Formats: sequence, structure tokens, C-alpha cells
Amino acid sequence: MAFTTLRTLTRVPSSRSALAVAAEPLYDIYIKGAPVEGLVNEKGELGDCPFSQRTMMTMQEKNIPYKMMFIDEYRMQEIPWLDEVTEGARQIPFVQEKETGKWYHDSDFIVPYLEDKFPERKLGKPDECPQVGAELFKPAFFEYLVADGAEEKPKLDRLLKEFQGLDDWLGEKGTPYFGGEDVCATDLALSPRVKHIFVGGKAVKGFELPASFKNVHAWMERMQQRKSWGPAMPDESWMVKGWHKKREMLLADK
Repeated sequence: MAFTTLRTLTRVPSSRSALAVAAEPLYDIYIKGAPVEGLVNEKGELGDCPFSQRTMMTMQEKNIPYKMMFIDEYRMQEIPWLDEVTEGARQIPFVQEKETGKWYHDSDFIVPYLEDKFPERKLGKPDECPQVGAELFKPAFFEYLVADGAEEKPKLDRLLKEFQGLDDWLGEKGTPYFGGEDVCATDLALSPRVKHIFVGGKAVKGFELPASFKNVHAWMERMQQRKSWGPAMPDESWMVKGWHKKREMLLADK
């Protein structure tokens, strides 16, 4: 299978669609999910991967037609061609460009690639957008997730401090999004992670972000009302199961 790194891409004319998942797909996007049968197929249920959700929201915002391909994440080692197309990373999501057959992996590279290739709907590259929330998900939330006893409160304080940074930024700028009046790459990267913290944190640790973080709550309400949100989001039950599993795995590694 042909594989090309994102640093050596050439431009191909883009195609636009009112509904990215309804038009003739330009990409297959391989995401965490529950295939109907086997290890990988297009029939199944969307799983709980915030990085896949980030990528799909980017494609939705840019009206890039794609087809979802569901992968059983816990059996990825059984997929014989996976190492080749992800350069050994075994990292979800990854995409295949239908026209060329080329493969691209890692949302940190896929997102700026899409910004270059489909510039009509500008979202900005991650390094061009506000640099906020870099430690919110990992390490702050991950560390809080496995904290117990005396170490729980300082880890919770660390998580709340990270949320306070987001709340302060939005309050000082007075804009609805981190991108200003419209979303940017930062909004699309952070919002799925914050949703996972809200759902997984409550299910596993009883965590709820206090109402005093009004700017974060208002921003999340706006994000969840966007047309790009629904097609990219799994049922919350997947997040609940996923974060219970993640806590078990993190505790086993401690």
C-alpha cells in the first residue's frame, strides 16, 4: 500500500458538499468504533476517540466528503496492513485519499494538511491559532483520572487550573470562540476533549465543571450546536465505557 508523509503532499483540486458524509467521498477515515463484523468495515457504530472527532469536525466544517471506516481498536494488532499505512504508529485516526490511494495518519498532521488542501473554508493551522489548553487533556485529566486518596485534590486543582485558563482567555477576548467570531483549529481540537472530560470525568470520578466557569460552558454550548458536531460525536455510553477502560489501563501502568 502506498504511503506518503504529510510533509510531501501535492495539491489536488477540492470538492465541496453541503453534507460531508452524504456526497461522493474523497477520503475514507478510519476511526475507533464497533464494526458490524470483522476488524474493519464501514458498517458499525462510532466509538469514543476525540482525535477522530477532531478530524471529522474539521472535514465537516470544510465540507469535505468522507466515509467512516470503523476499527475494533482492541484488536488492531490483528490488522495485517496497519503498520504500513501508519508507519508503525497504530494510531487512530488515519485516512486514505480515494483519488490517489495515499494514506495519512495522526490528527496533528491530518488537520494542517486539510487546511492546505482545502483553503476555501479557512480554519487556520494549529500553530497559527491560540495556544491554549495544551495540558488540559494530557497530563491534567489523565492524572486526575487515576488519582486517589491524598493525591486526588491536588490533581483536581491542576485540572481546574487548566479550565480556568480557558475561561479567562475567552472572558478577556470576549469572543464566542477561540477563533474569534468563528471557529478555528483550536476550537475543533479542544471541544471533543472537553466533552470527553465532562462525560468521562463524571462517570469515573463524579467530576462536574462548576457553573462559575461560565465562559467554558457557553463555548461548549455553541460548539455542540454546530452542524459539524453531531456527525462526529459518538453516543455518550461509548465515552463512559472508554474512560472506565482507560482508567484501568492507566492504573495498570502506574
